Amino acid sequence: MKKFTLILVAMFGMATMVSAQYNGHKFFDNWSIGVEGGTSTNLHDWDTPKGGVAGINLTKGITPVLSLEFQLQAAFGDQENWNWANYSPNVVDNASVYANTKINLMNWFCGYKGTPRLFEIQARGGVGYTRFFWPHNESASGEIDGGTSSHNDLNRCNFKFGLDFDFNLGKQKEWTISLRPAVILKTSRDNDPTRWSGKGVAVVCDNDGQSYLDNCLGQITAGVTYHFKTSNGTHHFAVVQPTEVTKVVEKVVEKPVEKVVEKVVEKVVEKGVAGVTVVEFGQNKDKLTDTAKAKLNAISKDVIVCIDGYASPEGNKAYNQKLSQRRCDVVKAYLQGRGVKIADVNAHGVAGPESQRVVYVTVK
Repeated sequence: MKKFTLILVAMFGMATMVSAQYNGHKFFDNWSIGVEGGTSTNLHDWDTPKGGVAGINLTKGITPVLSLEFQLQAAFGDQENWNWANYSPNVVDNASVYANTKINLMNWFCGYKGTPRLFEIQARGGVGYTRFFWPHNESASGEIDGGTSSHNDLNRCNFKFGLDFDFNLGKQKEWTISLRPAVILKTSRDNDPTRWSGKGVAVVCDNDGQSYLDNCLGQITAGVTYHFKTSNGTHHFAVVQPTEVTKVVEKVVEKPVEKVVEKVVEKVVEKGVAGVTVVEFGQNKDKLTDTAKAKLNAISKDVIVCIDGYASPEGNKAYNQKLSQRRCDVVKAYLQGRGVKIADVNAHGVAGPESQRVVYVTVK
């Protein structure tokens, strides 16, 4: 029991980490609906199509790799119905419902970059239930078109495995056109004494003694799918960038929460460069320290200066631009209070990966 609990905790932790990497994990996110049509046949007799199929699919994306599909299919002109009599008056000969698990092989092996690829391959497998509708236009003697019928409608459980070859189209890849081959394994068979030597087995003999695998069907369909828009504004999962955390915090509080550990400013200013004063700020700060004020007090009142402000790369780019502007403004106000003339003020924000939390005061 203890090992089982640990496994559950580990699985929950892995799922949480995966979910934390992407936007769009609300219940109504990453749903899609599609329609498909095609044909199926017995695997032992590919030259004789078994009949046409049409269906509708509803899919929920759990992660960019894993999704769940709910599928409803109807068969038309199914030969199993036609073999019981010379014809079948039913419009729909059988209906099937499947619950499938889908694995996006491209995202699994190559990674997800925030938008689907133009071409993707998905593996699909699941379990389903099929209901056959046999003809019921029997006469009082039990005859159908000259033959005798004593069977009822058939219920059957199926297993389905296949591949989806997807082409993602549209400006935001909101449409998908798919080719979907599959194999269906029937877990029970029709109890027809004129055709089968037994029931409930996969390999049987017909009246001529020929053995073949008849419990497996081959199916191929083509379809189109529409992906509904998610809460992140796209039609798919969005990769979370580190700056997204800052954006959320800024909406909750007036000032972003300071990080516990501040990086030490390591801006190196060449010695001997005259006329340049470097004013350093703490992380996410725009207040002058006593050291900064001492440096500004050393600037002569008779000069004209230019001010250039910067910020470090951490956090949101737009916020850092505003932060560098506030730093420029506080230095400008302090110098003007001392009577120093200001020629130009420029807030540069983040100027590269080595950008630091400083303001340069340059004497013209």
